[in-house]
Amino acid sequence: MPAFTTLERFAELLAPAYEIFKKERAVVSVDSQCAILIGDIHGNLKALEFLLKIRQSLACDTAVLLGDYVDRGTDSISVLSELLKLKIAEPENIILLKGNHETWEMNIRYGFYQEIDLNEELLASTSKVFNELPVAAVINSDVFCVHGGIPGPVNLSDISKEESFEYLWNDPSPEYGMTSSTRGIHPKCFGKDVLFDFLQKNGLSLMVRGHSALKNGYKWWFKGKLLSLFSTPDYCGCHNNGAFATFENGNINIHVFGFDTYNRQYSLLSTFT
Repeated sequence: MPAFTTLERFAELLAPAYEIFKKERAVVSVDSQCAILIGDIHGNLKALEFLLKIRQSLACDTAVLLGDYVDRGTDSISVLSELLKLKIAEPENIILLKGNHETWEMNIRYGFYQEIDLNEELLASTSKVFNELPVAAVINSDVFCVHGGIPGPVNLSDISKEESFEYLWNDPSPEYGMTSSTRGIHPKCFGKDVLFDFLQKNGLSLMVRGHSALKNGYKWWFKGKLLSLFSTPDYCGCHNNGAFATFENGNINIHVFGFDTYNRQYSLLSTFT
């Protein structure tokens, strides 16, 4: 359990962050020379610190994080505090999308509520901030970023903060159309036909999403039109690598990283297009 002063410092970030997020639209438009795209963090502070150092070393002006900052890991408060401080310092350059774990229903079950010492007032204040997080981002009018997926071939203008559930929960599927999900009765899966229609309708070329734990930290779907990223190595003891992507000059590069047992720190394992 964090010290009270840690929770107090975290609580002080919520009000200024809320004012920033409240002004952001459900879909944030991003113009960037070099953007780093980061998948699920899940309370892994060391992974986040590694990724932020990478951002600096690559001189990426923009960071787009795909959601799921909290729960399941041991440092949700520190992770969220660091991200909110960055957002307050660089509101135009740090894009924090909403994941399915940025909801109170998940927070009370998967660790965040316990980490804030069952403080109902702090949970309510955090949930108020989470409710204002943007649902998606579009980089250079080309790359659509979201935590989970899409509910169909919708227009970008149809996306709202109030009706965000399927954007946080849906997954890609090898089946065509919209199909049922193993995650429950409400989430859905979308096929490549749905994605292709969505991209064409909105003049986009690629979707990047998180939400799925992956052994190598990334997975390509649908003939290179969808990229899944997961940025938490050794997630829940699964011995997986993490991955992130950079988008520069119209090109996507994937970077895989993991824990270097010799040097006792995270390190890059491979980089490729």
